[in-house]
Amino acid sequence: MRLRRTALAALTGVLAGLIVSVSTTGPALAEEAYVAPAEGAFSIEGHGWGHGHGMSQYGAQGAASLGKTADEITAFYYPGTTKQLQANAAMRVLLTSGSGADTQVFPVSGLVLTDLATGVAATLPRGPDRWRSVVDSAGLHVQQFSNGTWQGWALGGKTVHAGPLQFAAPTFVRVAYPGGTSRDYRGVVRSVKLSATSLASVNALPMESYLRGVVPRESVSSWKPAALQAQAIAARSYSTYKRDHTSSSGAADICDSTQCQVYGGAGVYGADGSRTALEPTTTDDAISATAGVVRTYGGAAILAEFSSSNGGWSTDGGLPYLVAQRDDWDGVTGSSVHSWTATLTTAQIEARYPSVGKLQRISVTGRDGNGDWGGRVNSVVLEGVNTAGQATSVRTTGAGLSYAHSWPANSDGLRSSWWHVVPATASSVVAQSTAPVLVRSPGASTGTVTASLKNVGTTTWSTTGLHLAVASPPGEADPLVGGSATPGTYVRNRTHPGDNIVAPGDIVDVSFALTGDGVRPGSYGRTYRLRNGGGELFGAPLNWVFQVVAPRFTAVAATAPVALAPRSAGTPSDEPKAVFADGKTVVVPINGSTGVRLMSKNTGNLSWPVGDATPLHLGTTSPDNRASVSAGPTWLSPGRPARLRADTAVAPGQVGDFDLTLYGAGRPVGVSSEAFEPLWEGQHWLDGGRTSLVVVRVDPARSRLAGTDLAPPATVGLTNAPNGTTVLRVRLRNLGGDPWEVGKESLTAPPTALSTPAWTSSTSPPALRASVTRPGQARVYPGEVGEWLVPLSAYRKAAGSYAVTVQAKGPAGALYGPRLTTKVTVRSAVFAASVFRVSPAVTVPRGGTTDSYVDVKNTGNVAWSIGAAVRSEAFTAGGSPSRAANWLSATRPGPIRSNLSKPGSTSVEPGQVARFVITLAGNGRTPGARAERFGVLWENWRRVGGLTATVNYTVR
Repeated sequence: MRLRRTALAALTGVLAGLIVSVSTTGPALAEEAYVAPAEGAFSIEGHGWGHGHGMSQYGAQGAASLGKTADEITAFYYPGTTKQLQANAAMRVLLTSGSGADTQVFPVSGLVLTDLATGVAATLPRGPDRWRSVVDSAGLHVQQFSNGTWQGWALGGKTVHAGPLQFAAPTFVRVAYPGGTSRDYRGVVRSVKLSATSLASVNALPMESYLRGVVPRESVSSWKPAALQAQAIAARSYSTYKRDHTSSSGAADICDSTQCQVYGGAGVYGADGSRTALEPTTTDDAISATAGVVRTYGGAAILAEFSSSNGGWSTDGGLPYLVAQRDDWDGVTGSSVHSWTATLTTAQIEARYPSVGKLQRISVTGRDGNGDWGGRVNSVVLEGVNTAGQATSVRTTGAGLSYAHSWPANSDGLRSSWWHVVPATASSVVAQSTAPVLVRSPGASTGTVTASLKNVGTTTWSTTGLHLAVASPPGEADPLVGGSATPGTYVRNRTHPGDNIVAPGDIVDVSFALTGDGVRPGSYGRTYRLRNGGGELFGAPLNWVFQVVAPRFTAVAATAPVALAPRSAGTPSDEPKAVFADGKTVVVPINGSTGVRLMSKNTGNLSWPVGDATPLHLGTTSPDNRASVSAGPTWLSPGRPARLRADTAVAPGQVGDFDLTLYGAGRPVGVSSEAFEPLWEGQHWLDGGRTSLVVVRVDPARSRLAGTDLAPPATVGLTNAPNGTTVLRVRLRNLGGDPWEVGKESLTAPPTALSTPAWTSSTSPPALRASVTRPGQARVYPGEVGEWLVPLSAYRKAAGSYAVTVQAKGPAGALYGPRLTTKVTVRSAVFAASVFRVSPAVTVPRGGTTDSYVDVKNTGNVAWSIGAAVRSEAFTAGGSPSRAANWLSATRPGPIRSNLSKPGSTSVEPGQVARFVITLAGNGRTPGARAERFGVLWENWRRVGGLTATVNYTVR
């Protein structure tokens, strides 16, 4: 990966000097001096790539891998800043490779050239092979390349322009570069005169379009969305800062190279003309998702510097929000730039610093105090001997020394100023285990990690006191191992078991126990290295990311409850089980019990222990811990029916059983609502695992018992019109011992004038209609619900109050169950109406038909059914001459067609308007104007007296 860094011009200038005098900063160091090795090469270990200011790009990717958002990432790397939205303003980008003597662009349809000084513009012809702007002492000139030569071209009749000159195209402006390559740019490209011999090529475009060419060049397009979004926010903030701190009279706000931010445009063409697109969908999506978002400090956009990797510590950038801080995200991905090795020879050092002569020793005299080895190197003294035999001393910086053999120019080069010379004691990682997820108590709060390390140094290790320790800061007490400062213990020498030393080339195993108890839930990146006793840490780092999570007590019902007892021999095939098919209704004898199995799936993150001492109980809920009416002798308490039933621990994702016994306990027959939920006693209910039951207590010793499941309404109002009817719905639950036969089990009622012919006698409504619990079954068994329908009619009955009382009656005539009474008020029917609207006069063909209408308002107290017995009537003696084929008779045009007050209704209620459609037929009559009168009647009952509507029409 290419070095990601910003604002390096000043740094580059500093590094250009071979000898740099630097005042030592950071804490005092123990002597850190390294004699030049006889073989002439120092082995180097280091961290990070780049200056380390602000955001680490690999750290952003690591944070995104842990589920962090772009806002969380940028808030961490730029502490004290605020998220803010800004408009999509323009950016002016200096195209460094295209600046110099000319600006060359390819012709394209619609390419427009404008002199911004005068506003004169012209659409350039497509004929030339190339267009360009060149500069001399007089100003800017436009030229076209045709037939192998450049020729002058006048814009607006002029050949000299003050400019800037601007090239604009409908899509992209394609700029040619030396070597035959070219690039597409969004927006416009300008030529700006800098001097008599040089000009600047500048791409001006909106910020969000500019970022499409930046983010994929400054980040890896396959990274996590949150990492790319964080890069977009940082790049937008950095660009805005640059623009805000650049004079509008200058040529550009920012450049396109590593001196600023790398910007590649929309596409690049090779010398062969092949195009490579440079705006991946992933980075475009990240830019869109963060559109306009910048980080601000004191209300202004920040200098949001970033680099590839900070190695685990960011550096002080000299601004309030560019601070030195520990960064555990940087090492999460295990990138090759977080920790690295390199080689630095004495010859390379002597070549960069000739005044040192022959190098004798390197002394690190200052570090910044942050992280491994005391942090980044601030100051170094190189000691040597010149050709005259005199001692030499050269002061430089850690970064300066790294440039003696830097990466990526050299595959084994140094990548940052955070390095140290590897001592003779060194190791490499052979293998390491994955990190367990630690669930705080009572979950799996402990675990173990192991690793195998190889001695790749030149010295032998003693196994006495050999252990792993936190790498940064060295030897820090680690709460993940109970606060130990020596967490990882030596296990064995795998190469030579039993040896108490580790010779070069040997491999050893180390391990340590983890605990999440006492540690806040979260993600913890840790780096460990070897240490012997209280000595210096050495060897390759071991990186883990440990997840500590809070226990999650959750469950769901795996399946519906089932009855525990099998069906006994001789049970009728249609008899239901003690747990009905609805999965919630349970039948319990009042002097017995019913066993039910509740199955719960563990959806939490901790295993459920089993055995007599298991804390996993079934508890009563709704409300929690209530004393259940179904409690009995096998219950642990009135609120705790049972323990978890399992042979082995129930791991997350597995199913555990609770065997629940429901007791009648001699309580009266009836229905009770019960709810149960598993809980971890003393810790938490298992949220989501609730099971609700309807417990029906029945008395098998009594043939007939019933309870109300659905009572008919207490009051009903009817009119004594033909449609003054209703049906009472009665539902009873069987609480006795014998089933009820559908079509036979009856109700009885005192004689009532409201009975209908559907009654089997004046005191007997229709028999049991159906099983509500199991429709289609011939019997209603104990616990089930049966339904009766009781039809009533008030037609032609006297107005007044009536009482209808029903009760169940057994085969032997004995009454049982509740008495259910409905009071019926019968009102005198008023069939009345008024004409609301009549169709305007229509024309009726002699040999055809035409529809007219009469709209009538219901002014009575009886609802009219649409399409039924309420009809229009023709008042023509002997029948209407306009009778059509769809009339019911010569005087009956037809029923109500629709409800105008409430379209779609099936009836016309009092106060609403009905429409009668009357089809008029010519029937071959003599042409002329006609008029007919119509009224309304209720067929076979009565006519609306005095209502007359006159329909006018003309026969032609």
